[in-house]
Amino acid sequence: MYYKNSIGSIYYEVHGPENAPAIVFSHGVTMDHRTFKEQVKALKDNYRVIVWDMPYHGKSSEIDENLQFSTTSADFIIELLDTLGIHSAILVGQSLGSFVAQRAAYTYPERVVATIHLSGGSLYPKYSKWLKVLNPFFSLPISILSYKSLAKNFAKHKAITPNTIAYLEEGVYKTGKKALMHLIKEMIDDMVIGLPEPLKQPMLIIYGDHELGPIKKMNKRWHHNSLNSQISVIENAHHILNQDNPEECNTVLLDFLKNLV
Repeated sequence: MYYKNSIGSIYYEVHGPENAPAIVFSHGVTMDHRTFKEQVKALKDNYRVIVWDMPYHGKSSEIDENLQFSTTSADFIIELLDTLGIHSAILVGQSLGSFVAQRAAYTYPERVVATIHLSGGSLYPKYSKWLKVLNPFFSLPISILSYKSLAKNFAKHKAITPNTIAYLEEGVYKTGKKALMHLIKEMIDDMVIGLPEPLKQPMLIIYGDHELGPIKKMNKRWHHNSLNSQISVIENAHHILNQDNPEECNTVLLDFLKNLV
């Protein structure tokens, strides 16, 4: 299904009972709603599960590059909930999707019951503006590498299972270099803009045991600075932990969700 407004068009799917608690999943860079296939299977009997393709990804359209990505995507989520007649939902964000979930939870606190972050990164406290100097270090390799080299290098630093690696390589080709560079710039800008205070909703932070060291430290610090959070490490998983080890990821998700009731 599609939702359209003056900004663009987004593709989404809804699974599960209409009167069940709602959960919205937002994916990472170069991915789409398919990354949550195993989570949909695990949750759809007891939850109303919504997956979507964020702007620039999958079947959704691009948006004006002057619009802040996370803010615009957060607005899309709330508008989608309005369209579906859902007052509040649990938001799950994977990597880039974690920024979107945080932006939505802070901007629309009454609409967000809790947030779950898969290999995410905290927007509170905000980062120094000097972080922006890193942007050329990401953009230059993307611009000069062949699509094949870019796809392989991107995937091997984010996943360990063959199926997940193949999925990420496919996503790089579909997303394209221009959009990828823009999205990375948006993530850096988002970290510099930050949030003025930590989220108040219950939060689950998850990362894989094969995750990069700086991201592990970021998640531990995030947990320490949060008001109401839990943290969990998924074995045999990298950045895309929900695909590398879906069974353990789903177990952790379900435990957290049951305790929310």
